[in-house]
Amino acid sequence: MSSTLRAFAVASCSALLVAGVATSAAASGGTDFSLHPAYGVQGSTLTLTGATFTGETAATINGITAAHFHHVNAQKVTIVVPAGATSGPVVVTGAKTLNGPDFSLQQQTTATATLSRSSLTFTQSLVVTGDLTEKSTGHPVSGQPAVLQHRVAGSTSWHRAKGTPQRTTGSQGQVGWTVQPAVSGAYRVAFKNTPSYTSATTSGHKYALRPLLSFNPQHTVPVYSDSVLRGRVRPHLTGTIYLWKQVDGVWKHAGKTTAYDGRFSFTIHPDALGPVLYRVVRHYDGLHAHAQSATLHLQVVHRELVLGDSGSDVKALQKRLRKLHYWLGSVSKYYGDDTLHAVTAFEKVQKLPPNGEVTMAVWNKLNHPRHIHLRHPHAATYEVEVNIGRQVLLMAKDGHITHILDTSTAGGYLYKNSEGGISRAITPTGHFSIQYKLTGTRVSKLGTLYYPSYFTDTGYAIHGEGNGNSGGEVPPYPNSHGCVRITDDAVLHFFSSAYLAVGASVWIYH
Repeated sequence: MSSTLRAFAVASCSALLVAGVATSAAASGGTDFSLHPAYGVQGSTLTLTGATFTGETAATINGITAAHFHHVNAQKVTIVVPAGATSGPVVVTGAKTLNGPDFSLQQQTTATATLSRSSLTFTQSLVVTGDLTEKSTGHPVSGQPAVLQHRVAGSTSWHRAKGTPQRTTGSQGQVGWTVQPAVSGAYRVAFKNTPSYTSATTSGHKYALRPLLSFNPQHTVPVYSDSVLRGRVRPHLTGTIYLWKQVDGVWKHAGKTTAYDGRFSFTIHPDALGPVLYRVVRHYDGLHAHAQSATLHLQVVHRELVLGDSGSDVKALQKRLRKLHYWLGSVSKYYGDDTLHAVTAFEKVQKLPPNGEVTMAVWNKLNHPRHIHLRHPHAATYEVEVNIGRQVLLMAKDGHITHILDTSTAGGYLYKNSEGGISRAITPTGHFSIQYKLTGTRVSKLGTLYYPSYFTDTGYAIHGEGNGNSGGEVPPYPNSHGCVRITDDAVLHFFSSAYLAVGASVWIYH
């Protein structure tokens, strides 16, 4: 073969090979140009790049002629999605035919949002719900990503709500977030653009946030003496706080102060006994709505109460002790033996001198008490615990203290027992149960037992003294031979109760 023929044959083979490769690429789904964006709605402008466009004059989208075929330059063409277009391949025609990728026609959407409330107090939660539907049919759109956006009151800028994740619409086209805002503002939901559906953003919905104003726990204050009322503003804010006092049923301004880092205080000087009501107010500041605290109910009391006193302050004392579960019989305005022993039990738990006198130290502890706890909660439905170290008796139901009583256990001294020998006064410790009970008074060589409930078979019992004194012989210190003494009134009140029923659980410990 001549060199000329050989060269012609090689060139011909090469041309056939190249043509074979090109044909193979087209058959395997290759494209001649790229498309951006790859999706849109009717009227969207699409850009075609990646090929040399010289003599091409038109394009189709899934067989429908595209509008506004425009040569930007030899490497870029723009077209407009025509009316009636559907999803499918983009093809350029003219001097040559160029095959492009598929175009996805988006469905247009409509979005709405709702807030669970338009006004709330700090620490309350707000639920924001977004709904996405097809604009043409109203059908819910599922599987679409969305984010929650927030705008601070007074601002025009929207930002992604801090700490909120992107969510996807469910089968009903809905997304939701639970938020706890710290300032007033507005929320909206932004649904993202996807190949199947257009983006959509709801209108903004405003809400007002009130700060949370609260007083520190306090129930009593002394008359003719300065007392400090303290409180908090949440979130931690500065600004003016106004104190209001109720006088003859009308709220009147009583002072103002400045909160620092969310804390405030007022000094008051009551000049009359009885109940008094206060509340605090913080005005609108642009970022937070007007706020008002709950009413603080105070009882103005004497500096000291003792056995035999009477009045509204005694009743306030009794109501407070009862709320703290100290047993004192009925609430009245009289400071009798039952109240004295309730105060004594309270003083024992608070580690104050157990003299039954209500000093200012006692009043202060009543505002901020130390709480005693069960050693064996949930051991039984009803149980009694005797805390020898504190010298109090606890009654509990279902693991919760219901009554705290003053008691006196063994004094630790030596005494002559019923057999004539010498014994030490010791109250046994451990787990016991009520073995048997006796009504009335039982007189023994070691003393009088009033309505005893025996928790051992060797004579140890929970009992009163039965000497006609409602307080009985219950000194504020360990003094018995080994039994657990409570007042006569308490014995009579609880003798037939489930707490002291035969079989009831009794725990005694130091």
